[in-house]
Amino acid sequence: MPEGPIGQETARLLNEKLQRVMDKRTEHTIALANHTVSLDRLERGQEELRDLLRQFSAKGRDS
Repeated sequence: MPEGPIGQETARLLNEKLQRVMDKRTEHTIALANHTVSLDRLERGQEELRDLLRQFSAKGRDS
């Protein structure tokens, strides 16, 4: 631990700044994870639509 009031105040300020940086990083990580989940859902939906289109196309050719 830094000695003296100035050293202790500097350490406290640095710890507060570090905590804010870590909190922001956590927020960004959570936001990125949420975006990734949304993109995965969109991709699955696109694949399901492609499958349906293939089925309809195949039925149309069979008729």
